[in-house]
Amino acid sequence: MNAIEFQAVAHDGVLDIPPEHRGVLDGKKVRVVLVDAEPQNSDANETIFSRLRKVKIQGPADLSTNHDA
Repeated sequence: MNAIEFQAVAHDGVLDIPPEHRGVLDGKKVRVVLVDAEPQNSDANETIFSRLRKVKIQGPADLSTNHDA
């Protein structure tokens, strides 16, 4: 499998393939993966698991031997 990477601007559901790649890809079945190149607001897209990883807790290192700590 050959991979070609390029940046493009989507307009009305269409991406323009750069001219240097058109001849190679013309008529071929291709797999397309789109990645948003714009930086995102990290708080808006943060999952609950990533937020839970930031929670700091304190307690005894071994609760099995030190129940009253």
